[in-house]
Amino acid sequence: MTAVPSSPVGAGPGEATAPAGLGPAPAGPAGIDPSARETIEEIVQAVRDGNDAAIRTLLTDLAAVVDTAALLYLRERLYATQ
Repeated sequence: MTAVPSSPVGAGPGEATAPAGLGPAPAGPAGIDPSARETIEEIVQAVRDGNDAAIRTLLTDLAAVVDTAALLYLRERLYATQ
């Protein structure tokens, strides 16, 4: 695979070139419950939107299914470059 100028490292022709942190992560780490991954993406969006009420509700939802891997994934997504 040949890198395309101004694309993420390893992106080849025809692959997405959006900067990291924009939009949902591709798949996340293996082993994370899909519902937890979806909730994490919703939390990330709510944080970026400044929606405190949604953040509280989503964190409550996440608490029911969270494990260490999901918490680390949430941290990674929150600190991703926009």
